[in-house]
Amino acid sequence: MGPEDERSKFRELLLVNPNYFGNIKVSKFKQVKAKKNDISYEELKCVGYNPHVEQLEAVVHIKKDYGYGGDICSTGTPEHVRFYVDWNNAGHWEDVGSAHFTAYDLPGDKPLEYAVTLDIDPKKKFCTIENLPKVRAILSWNDPPPPGDADFVPVWGNVVEARIQIDTLKYVLLADLLKMDAVKVPAGILENLDLSQPVSMMAPKELTISEKAEIYKEKGVPAHRFTFAKIHHLLAKPALAANANQELAQVLAGVGAEVAEAFEALVKTDGDTRYEELRCVGYDPRRRLLTGILTVKLPYGYSGDLCKKGSRQYVAFWEWDEIEATWCYLGTAVVNAHDIKSIPNEGLQYAASLSVDLSHRRRPCTAGPSEARIRAILSWEVPPPPHNPNWVPKWGNREETRIHIKPGPLPTEETIPYVETVGNIHVCDIDPGTGLATGEGLLAHFNADRSPFARTITVTGYIDNPPGGVMEGTAAPLKYQVSVRPYNAVSPQPWQPLSNDFDVWVREEDSLNPPVHKKITQKIDPLDGFYTYLEDPGTPHERHYVIPVLAKWHTSTPYTGLWQIQITARTPYGDDIYGGVLVCESDGSTRSVATLRLDNEAPTVGITLTGYQRGSDPTVYPIGAGTPEKCGKFLKGDILHGTYSVEDEHFGQLTLTVFPAGPAHGATVNPSVRSFDIVPTNGESGKWTLATSGMDPCGYIVRLWARDRAIVDSGSIGLRTSDDVGFCLEFSEDE
Repeated sequence: MGPEDERSKFRELLLVNPNYFGNIKVSKFKQVKAKKNDISYEELKCVGYNPHVEQLEAVVHIKKDYGYGGDICSTGTPEHVRFYVDWNNAGHWEDVGSAHFTAYDLPGDKPLEYAVTLDIDPKKKFCTIENLPKVRAILSWNDPPPPGDADFVPVWGNVVEARIQIDTLKYVLLADLLKMDAVKVPAGILENLDLSQPVSMMAPKELTISEKAEIYKEKGVPAHRFTFAKIHHLLAKPALAANANQELAQVLAGVGAEVAEAFEALVKTDGDTRYEELRCVGYDPRRRLLTGILTVKLPYGYSGDLCKKGSRQYVAFWEWDEIEATWCYLGTAVVNAHDIKSIPNEGLQYAASLSVDLSHRRRPCTAGPSEARIRAILSWEVPPPPHNPNWVPKWGNREETRIHIKPGPLPTEETIPYVETVGNIHVCDIDPGTGLATGEGLLAHFNADRSPFARTITVTGYIDNPPGGVMEGTAAPLKYQVSVRPYNAVSPQPWQPLSNDFDVWVREEDSLNPPVHKKITQKIDPLDGFYTYLEDPGTPHERHYVIPVLAKWHTSTPYTGLWQIQITARTPYGDDIYGGVLVCESDGSTRSVATLRLDNEAPTVGITLTGYQRGSDPTVYPIGAGTPEKCGKFLKGDILHGTYSVEDEHFGQLTLTVFPAGPAHGATVNPSVRSFDIVPTNGESGKWTLATSGMDPCGYIVRLWARDRAIVDSGSIGLRTSDDVGFCLEFSEDE
């Protein structure tokens, strides 16, 4: 059994007719077979947000064993998720970016649950304002949703909307504070203030039991809910039962509740999901994050509003060990929850994510796919005990899933460094002979097609088996060095270590507090020329790369041709370990050194206006000496003629456009677009025409834009340049 033609020949059908399935609202192509939002192969199930680290998360279910382009040793096919945010819930969607993962034909139990992660820059407000924007996520298999189109309808995939809660402002610039109407400062003082200084908000207050009781008096929140954390604490104290009972009675007396009634209600409470519920669990293989997406359902019962400390939702994760037939604790993620009086009927969606090391399950694709069974337990206010994967929370629930671990080298107990991506492209997607890349950007979305690299080249990777306890001072860190050299097979050149400073984001977390993202400036140690490796899997505090950026190589115009990149790790004992070998799944080739081609030269372009046709006369008259040099004057209805030229070693695309567009009324230059590889890689020279009959009399330019195929700054395609030619259009003689 295999996929239907609409699935297996999907790209071919779209190439012939982009609207083959009728999912494009406005298209010159006619629908052949209706198909929209088909979720038989993949389905976007949940969307959530982690307000502490400003990340959107989505969980996608892969449902079948086939239909994804090939097995684990193939290139598979991409599952794209594009996110939009309506910040004010007014119907105005902002495109905040996209993420994707690769799906394969994998046998075994389904569904497999994948997560994708997107960092965003949210619009924060004061704690007195409930900031609850709507998020729309669009899943589309093998056909990325176009940017800026929040109404895009996927053929294979679906659309999910959710409401999220944005974290409050932690500080405000003094300049912004003084702009508020209620703030008045005498001019003499204002002149001596440093308005660029931030003003920090006060730390949120933790409510007492009495304050909670007053808030919840008419809100229907039972005493055993808002006293739960205190009762749990008393039960855990090593004290005589009589003393604990007396203390509990004192706590409850102030809120008009009897000890027996509150305790009896709490005893009867097991796995209560009226207030919060864990809905989805997924794994992001690129970020190495396990994510639980939970719904906060009610407006009250979370220990205070956004200006208060609130309460905590804990999600603990376990991995099933098939050999020992037991659950192994991986860690606990934390996210804060608050009373939100304007909570929507569908609730608010939160994401609690945990950095995990599953390298012990890593193996080459030739050994078959590697999967893991994951259990997650959500518990409000009390973290699940690590030793008890069967624990039933008072408030919360349990979910299980299966995840896929991406292929890689077999794990060892050795300290081995690896370069994984260069310029946002996996090293296996870079041809070692030509140095050109073909594939999708792994974090910033772009499509490379035999592309060189330009400007800043970001290098990511990892070092196996880093020591734990570096932040605690109980272990010395690993170090590493990234080096480059021009490639010369006959006469190898010396390696040049990179030594520039660059910023990197890390994620610090423990099992009791929400994660924190911090920016660290990487600097080499002047004594040895090595950077410090920042991963620290120690306990109780851990530190992990948000994205494992190991170097940023700033290239410029003199840098061209083939270059190589390698990594070397250094142990605390001074031993140097060279880069490990990656096996490429698609063809079985190996990489220990990345070879890439640099091209920092933008295209050379030129455009001219050479002649015109008038009326029914087919003659093309050359531009005469009487025509003003900078603005040739022509009559409405003339057909203008000109030439264009683009030269580049790695040509990508050229466009010819009329400006301003308004008075041109849709007039287009012929040709309007020319692309590689219809156009040779070195570019082309050609002729263009423009019919002016539908244009208003006005001054215009025809602009030639050209870009090459270079991956620029590791985030987009094309070094760009342009040239213009101008003309004036006047009324014809009979108008």
